[in-house]
Amino acid sequence: MSTNRKEFVVMPVTQYYPIGSITVSSSWLAFIIGFVITYLFIRIYFGKTHSDRVGNLFFNVIIIWKLSVILTDFSTVVAYPMSILYFHGGKIGWLLAISVVGLLTLRQAYREKWQRIDQWTLLLALISWQTTYQVVMVFLNEGSVVVKIGTVVAFVVFTLLAIWSYRKSINKTSELVGIWVAVHFMVAAFQSGGMLQLAFITTIVMGSLIVGVEYISAERTSRKEEVQ
Repeated sequence: MSTNRKEFVVMPVTQYYPIGSITVSSSWLAFIIGFVITYLFIRIYFGKTHSDRVGNLFFNVIIIWKLSVILTDFSTVVAYPMSILYFHGGKIGWLLAISVVGLLTLRQAYREKWQRIDQWTLLLALISWQTTYQVVMVFLNEGSVVVKIGTVVAFVVFTLLAIWSYRKSINKTSELVGIWVAVHFMVAAFQSGGMLQLAFITTIVMGSLIVGVEYISAERTSRKEEVQ
């Protein structure tokens, strides 16, 4: 059975952990921990409605990513149907998942006429997940101490800046996206994979989603004012 699956990494995966009868890579643990912490953060900070929305977004990403293995490795799935439970669609499947969910989120933002709090909830959720993932990967894997410290400091400081910006209402979400991409660009330059690592590409896709949501929300508000 094929086991050639690309990891979602910010640095080489050097540790694997047994959970029951299976062995899980540190990247998967970081991936799930990021989702859990982000859901709890949004639930405590913004309430059930917004946390449920974020939870649904993450759930849809995981499901599409897992099922995308049917497209990326059809022969293996046909030969071993149970492989769907163990494998995912790799890099291509991940990009497919976040792209599809991103488009669905844009549609939802348009139909529900998202306001400022909706835009910021989504932005802070995505930043929280990316930051948690990066930090957990730093602690679960071996690597350069300098790169580890730089990664943690850069993402944690940026996350605090994003929360502060939301509370002070001094920036648009699109402005924070620019800073986010710049911060990750600098960190990625020193990480394994550089600009081509999946985590950095994901930040660009998620940032594009935030810009799209802001644009759609502004368009709906503008049309509403014209009608009035």
